[in-house]
Amino acid sequence: MLAYAKTKPARDGLKAQKTEKARSTYRERHESDFIIADAATRYFRAHGVSKLPSHKALQAEIEQLTAEKNAHYNEYREKKARVKELHTVKSNLSQILQGEKDREKKHEHER
Repeated sequence: MLAYAKTKPARDGLKAQKTEKARSTYRERHESDFIIADAATRYFRAHGVSKLPSHKALQAEIEQLTAEKNAHYNEYREKKARVKELHTVKSNLSQILQGEKDREKKHEHER
């Protein structure tokens, strides 16, 4: 949406051109802006967006989503640390149990 809003000067400049030749030349010079604007227009139509939200509203939504992402990432880090801790415990238990089995085998051999 922000990329579409940034193409507004180019779109307004096209409207200001008086002749068809001037419009064609202007459109060629600002082709990348018009490609972005056309793609955004198709996207908006496909998703039923008729009016763009204000920059302030978009910025607020971005900040809210960033805060949510950070909260989820902190939760992810905590769970990842817990998984690592559990893997360590599992590994230690496996080594202890393996050591006991080896001692039992040695003990049986000595008999």
